[in-house]
Order: sequence, then C-alpha cells, then structure tokens
Amino acid sequence: MENFTPVIHRYEATVSNFFVNAFLVETKNGVVAIDATLAVSSSRTLRSMIDDKIKKPLLAVLVTHGHPDHFTGLAELTKGLDVPILATQGAIDFAMSEDKEKEPIALQIFGDEFPKKRIFPNKVVKGGETHTFDGVNFLLTDYGPGESDDDTAWSLDIDGIKHVFLGDIIHNHMHCFFRDGHAIEWLKNLDRLLDQYDHTTSLYTCHGDPCGIEIVYWHRAYIQAFIGILKSMLKGKSSLNEDEKNALVGKMQSFLPNDKTLFLLTYEMDKTIALLRKNGVV
Repeated sequence: MENFTPVIHRYEATVSNFFVNAFLVETKNGVVAIDATLAVSSSRTLRSMIDDKIKKPLLAVLVTHGHPDHFTGLAELTKGLDVPILATQGAIDFAMSEDKEKEPIALQIFGDEFPKKRIFPNKVVKGGETHTFDGVNFLLTDYGPGESDDDTAWSLDIDGIKHVFLGDIIHNHMHCFFRDGHAIEWLKNLDRLLDQYDHTTSLYTCHGDPCGIEIVYWHRAYIQAFIGILKSMLKGKSSLNEDEKNALVGKMQSFLPNDKTLFLLTYEMDKTIALLRKNGVV
C-alpha cells in the first residue's frame, strides 16, 4: 500500500430506460465520488459500492454540472456523513433552478424513485483550482455554457495518463439534450477538449462508455447534424409541427441508429427550438 495507484470504478445507473454514470476514484485511504446519479435506488447502490465493496470512507463528492441526474442522489449518497460536495457557483445556481423547474415532471416520471430530500453542493470552487484528497489531485476546468448552463470537468493524472470526468460534455453514442440552448458554445467546448488533450487521454462521460479523444469528433458531428437538419426544416419558421418533429427525430436516429436517451432529444422540443432560435443557433 506504500505506492497505491488510484482505481476508477464506474457505476451505470438505469432507471426508466435512462442511463447515467457516476464514478468512484478509490485512493489509498478513501473514495472520491464524481456525481451522484438521479434515483433513490441508484444513489443507494452507489453508496453501497463505497461501504460494502470498496470498504473505504467517502472523502468528497465532485459535481460536474447541475442537471438533476447528477445531483439529486446527493442526499442518499452522503447520508449520515459530513463530507465536502464541490461544484462551481454556476453549477450550483443552475442545479437549484433545475430542481424547482424539473421536480413536477421528475415525480411524474420516476415516482418514489425521485428523492424527496435533495441537497446541493456545499463548497464553491472555481475553474483552474486543484483540490487534493488523500494525496490525489483533482483539477477543475470550467467550460461555461454547453450542454447545461455551466459545464465543468474534473481530471487527475494516474501514471502519467490524464483521466478526465466530463459530465455531459460528451455523450458516447447516446442521444443528446439541447434544451438549454447552448449548442454553439457546446461545439466550442469540444474544440477546447481537442486543444487540451491528446490520444493518450481517457475520457469518462456520464452517458455511455469511457472512451478516448476520438469520440469528440463523433460528438461534434452529432451536434452539427442536429443544428443543420433543424435549420433546414425550419427555413425561417418559428416552430415544427408534430410530423416535422418526428421527421427530425428520424433523421437523428439515422445518424445514430439507437434509442438510448432518445427522450433527451425530444424533451420540450418546442422550448428547445425557441431557445436555439433566440440564441441565433438556427
């Protein structure tokens, strides 16, 4: 145990055909969690992995962004513990806003699986800061608006290899969520990833399998396809009718022929289109 190498554990939670990853970084004497999943059962399972499988104390939770499937499990994950939960102020503000807006539909979709008690990060951090737990350094990069209003990534080096936890900046061959309207900024963030990292980097996304930098090119093409098809279908109109929406979804399924997290693409599509138009994307 003198020179313990951190170990990364992935947990993919599945609730109502919804896939979301959380990660545990096992250090010599403890565990650092990255995101907390959405549901009561999944966050309890994540905690059980710490207590019963790894059998080391939870040292901290690092939150990547403020969408509910990444923070609503925090109360169950940290139940009975006093641990720091780190996030940027932008991610915290966004999480609080999302919590108010999404609670009614989340209760409708997930029922008792949606946590009735929800807590938020308790330690504000900033991009460029490094936070150390049990001798392991975690660097925070704040990308700003992208998939959400404030996307961040946490990274660490293991034996000279960068391991980057990207939240939802990357979806690995799963359909995407454009409801927050920052598609152009999202593309710029993907370009930043290409500038920051090379072929040796390991990327950990919250939707899909861990991957390498090559996935950035695919993901950029997915976003560009969505923007291009939507722009072509609107042709100056402010909205799409139901048949047109279905056609848009069909085009995207032609690009990505599966239905994994497809509901993210169709969620509040009218509001998505209106916001993308307001932001000059389409």
